[in-house]
Amino acid sequence: MIGAVVMAASLVSTRFSVVEDKSVSWLSGPKHERLFSFGVCVVEPGEKFEEYNPAKPGYSGFRYYPSGKEWAKSTVDRLQSWGFNTIGAWSAIDMLRPVPAESVVFTPILHMGSSAGAPWKDMWDPANVHIMEDVASTQIRVLKDESRILGYFSDNELGWWEGAVFDWSWKGPFSRIRLTRFLENRYGRSWPRLANDFVPKGAKNFNGLLRSGRLYLRPGGRGIAAIQGWMRIVSDRYYSLCRQIIKRHDPGALYLGDRYISNFYPEVAASASKYVDVLSTNLNADWPNGDFAHFYLPALHSIVKKPILITEYYACSKDNRSGNKNDSSGFPTVQNQRARTETFLNQTKQFLALPYIVGAHWFQFYDEPRFGRGDGENYNMGLVDINNRPYDELTSAAAKLDLQKLHGSSSKRIVRKNHKQPRVAQSDLPFLEKWPKIESLISPMAPTMRSDLYVVAGPNGLYLAVYWNEDRFSEGLYALGRVPDIEHAFINIQSAGTNRTFDLETEAGAISRTLGTRNTVILKFSDSVHGDINFSARLTTRHHAYVEKWATTLKVSP
Repeated sequence: MIGAVVMAASLVSTRFSVVEDKSVSWLSGPKHERLFSFGVCVVEPGEKFEEYNPAKPGYSGFRYYPSGKEWAKSTVDRLQSWGFNTIGAWSAIDMLRPVPAESVVFTPILHMGSSAGAPWKDMWDPANVHIMEDVASTQIRVLKDESRILGYFSDNELGWWEGAVFDWSWKGPFSRIRLTRFLENRYGRSWPRLANDFVPKGAKNFNGLLRSGRLYLRPGGRGIAAIQGWMRIVSDRYYSLCRQIIKRHDPGALYLGDRYISNFYPEVAASASKYVDVLSTNLNADWPNGDFAHFYLPALHSIVKKPILITEYYACSKDNRSGNKNDSSGFPTVQNQRARTETFLNQTKQFLALPYIVGAHWFQFYDEPRFGRGDGENYNMGLVDINNRPYDELTSAAAKLDLQKLHGSSSKRIVRKNHKQPRVAQSDLPFLEKWPKIESLISPMAPTMRSDLYVVAGPNGLYLAVYWNEDRFSEGLYALGRVPDIEHAFINIQSAGTNRTFDLETEAGAISRTLGTRNTVILKFSDSVHGDINFSARLTTRHHAYVEKWATTLKVSP
């Protein structure tokens, strides 16, 4: 009980805090003002003047201002005039801080874990802990006396992938010892019990595993539950270290988490909830109009029960002044700037409408270079183009948003517009973005589910679309380097007297299928029927990691 009180006290910031007013969460500043953090990432001057290459043009603020001071003053003034109040990650805070703008706050990103290889490399190795401490303290030392530092991100888009984390845990001497002891305790020191769930390589007992070798999932076993238990231990270690280091060097700032990569693992998010003041996630829209999978934010909040900050979101247009091709990755792209503005507004209003969201940061201030940045990414993401000209339609729309009013009237509920399953034309069935998603959404049986299920009526029967997340390196969990068929994702459907199970990764009758970390499969599950139909579904994700359920009565018109 004493420990719980100490932990609760340590979660309080002395400069910024999180407050709740009529069930709506806000950030609160030193003067107790309510703040919805409306921010912009990558607010920095771009290429140096002497490095600018007209044959490979990109943004360079030094081409338009005589000094960095003038660039900073103009940029802060512009952002404020467009309604933004936060300078987000990847920004030139050292240049922007001298601008006297009391209403603008900063959220620096420290990269303290990634500099040490976290969460893959051994976080019990004192050398790696020292790197985390040194990287964070060096940056915080310069910033801790700045009253406008809202808080710190420890990292960005860390690789919380079960396959990768489990693999790397065998490579660190301290993590190997902890993982082996964890498994030894979990399986009651019985090697045969462990072997029911894992295929050992290079070790014949627990003592041998302390020295060499590793384990792979045994197809058909339940080893994934043990791996998830290990993920809790690793993430507990990461978040506790980050919080301890950040608060030691700047106790007045909030710990804002590590900016998830549009995906989360429940066991990792649960660990984060014990240490962060605000949980952060980057969030790439699932469809070009800016809509998101319905499960993502509600499920994440149900797990962490902490306010959430959206730390990157995006929209791009094929028609842009920078010459961006928008073809190097998978960000939402529309035809023109008007549609881009609509996508931006759709996303921003969705965030403002959720009471547990305390901010949203646009990525980014300027368009990416015409021919791509260093990693090839070449998107029209900017508020300004590479020639420093603002996209007036978007910036004007941002300036008109009433953040206080829109967020103050937010609600947790998603309300279906009717109780009948909508009909979809045959030509639109393969494309989930063309389905009426709110009307076809089946309510989950648990608020923490990481998937969506949609049901519609088509010309010849009933169709479902299932959308869910998977691990990025799941093949690394198996000795053969691939996911065996028995470990695929499956969905079982019981409806209108039928009971069918579909392998979502190989089902030949699927109308469309997109597999990766974000997965969508659309298939027909029943012939043409109408009336009230009892319906239930059970999704089992890869390697039986998560089981998710739905049950409802479908109402289908003739």
